[in-house]
Order: sequence, then C-alpha cells, then structure tokens
Amino acid sequence: MSIDVDFSLALNDRTGKLFLGKDIISTLGGQVSRVRYGRWHEFPHSDLMRRVVGRLTHKETLARVYRSPFAAVLPVIRDPRPTLHLDPLSVVRHRLEPRDIVLCHDVGPITHPQYFAPGVDDLYLRAYDQIRRVKPHMVFVSKTSQQEFHRLYGCDFASSKVIYIPTRLGVKDGEAKAVDGVGARFLLTVGSVGDRKNQARCIEAFAASRLAQQGWQYVVVGGREPGADTAINLARQTPGVVLPGYTTDEQLRWLYRNAFGFVLMSLLEGFGMPVIEAIEHDLPCLVSRSSILTEVGGDAMLDADPLELESIAMGMQALAAMPADERQRRIDQARRHLQIFAREPILACWRELIERMG
Repeated sequence: MSIDVDFSLALNDRTGKLFLGKDIISTLGGQVSRVRYGRWHEFPHSDLMRRVVGRLTHKETLARVYRSPFAAVLPVIRDPRPTLHLDPLSVVRHRLEPRDIVLCHDVGPITHPQYFAPGVDDLYLRAYDQIRRVKPHMVFVSKTSQQEFHRLYGCDFASSKVIYIPTRLGVKDGEAKAVDGVGARFLLTVGSVGDRKNQARCIEAFAASRLAQQGWQYVVVGGREPGADTAINLARQTPGVVLPGYTTDEQLRWLYRNAFGFVLMSLLEGFGMPVIEAIEHDLPCLVSRSSILTEVGGDAMLDADPLELESIAMGMQALAAMPADERQRRIDQARRHLQIFAREPILACWRELIERMG
C-alpha cells in the first residue's frame, strides 16, 4: 500500500514532532507516494520560502477554521491515496476519510488551553471535531494520550494504536562546550520555559530547598512559551538559578553530561523527550507524579506533586543527596526501561501498520 503524508508542520515546527515526522517518512520509504507541505509537494528550498509557505498554510488553516469566504474559493485537498497526517491540525485543509491515519501527540490544546497561545484551542477544536465525525485510524505516542483522547471523543474509530516516539540518533555524540556561569554541582531542566512546563514553581521550590546555600545551582534551558516572563523574572531574583537562554547543541550536550540530576515538573506533556535524553545521559530524574512522564521514564523515576512547592523541593533535595549505590540502581533500571523506545522496533511498527492497512 502507498500513502501520501501531510508534513505541513515541518514548515513552522522545530520540536520533537519534526524529528519524529522525518523518521516516519524515512522508514516508510517507498510506501510514501508523496509528501505534502501545505499546498506544496516539495519542501521550500530557502528559509524565506519556508516562512512564506508556512504563513500561507497557516492563513488557509485559519480560513477553514473560522469559515472565511477564502475557504469557499479554495477546494479542500483530497488525494487518491490514503493520507497520513503527522499532526491533527492538517486535517482541516483536507477532506478527511476513514481510511486516513492521524498521528496524535496529545489533546492538550483542548484540555488545557491556558498553556497555549491564544486561539490555538479553536484550531484544534475544529480539527478534533472533524476527526470525531469521520473516525479515521488513530495513532498515539503514549497510552496516556490515547486514553485521554478516547475519554473525550469515544472509542469507535477505524483503529487505535500506540506507537512510541523512538530514541533519536546521535543525541550523545559530538563535541561539548561548557556554559558560562554554571559550576560543578547543578540540577537541570530542559524544555520550553513557561506556565506549561512549570519552571516558576520549580524555581521557588529550589529556593525553598536551600540547596543554593550548599553550593548547588539549578539550570533551566529552553525557548519561550506563554508564561515565560514570570519564570525569567523569578530566576533573576533567585540565588543559584541560571537561565543561559539559547544554547547550542554543544552546550546542551555539556549540560546533560555534567548535571547531577534532571527535573521536569511539567503540568502537560505530549511525550516528554527530554526525560529520554536525560536517561540516555545517565541522569536520575525527578518528574511529575501520575503523568505521562512516569509512563515514559518508568519505575526508576523520582516523582513529586507538580503543584506542591514542598513536594518539588523535597524531590530536589533527594536528587542532590542521592547515594552512589541508589543512583547507579536507578540509572540501570531506567536504561532497561529505555529499551521500549528502541528505534528499529518502533519504526518497524509504522511499516507494519501501513502494510496491514493495504
């Protein structure tokens, strides 16, 4: 069976969705007849054209969601082959059919719209409503996302399957470069800075832990999301907290290689790839209790209530004071759990899915 793939997210998205989409397209190889980027069948050759095509694609999406006259002039997309949508939002530009496949990372814009830019929930509400009506094949990156989707939209879809995100090649490889202002003992958080990732509360918890008085630092790395200003301003006022801003790949490798422990108290995640990367760098992790992060990290994770300052502070203290034997035990346990994200078996699941549908 051959399929078309809508990879329009590659025009604007530079998160883990981009890497996963590239992996899926590469592993499907000849099973992919055509890749679509908005209305284009080739990825733009320059960054300027990428931005132009991305803007036009976004304008079409808005027109269809808000039913502007422009949407009536431009026909919806319908290819003769089934289409794999690498993000649910692309379905609004297509005539979705039950034979199509939609990859869903999470339903966060529906359940937690406050963590996203204004209007994002409107876009995904329309997309998920179309998916609910048509009931195509669904693929999810975690059991947590699958359960939440079906809680909202029912279970009577063409099929429903969980295929985890595979580990990325070369995460640990390459040169490392030290980050100015970061000392020998520090805890690390990697992820977009804002309300959703909960860094402000973590910074307050670090202050409450009094680890700074013992020579520890808390390093927070990531781009900006809604709520970033609160976390950034708090970091400037809190001893021991370092926000390096933009970091190169070499600097990020150095931080992962030299951190003593990893902290991710996120309030909402689609998957949590930074936890995987932390495990690959042999870091014990403190993650949000009863969340997708405990599914991704397994039993080796320390956990805390992400809404409770004291709980996070105690978790940070436990990371910093972890004895060498416990540290090694948790690292070994996490490595074993990481095998469920091995690249080849996961990518083989995608090949098998397309072959079975044929």
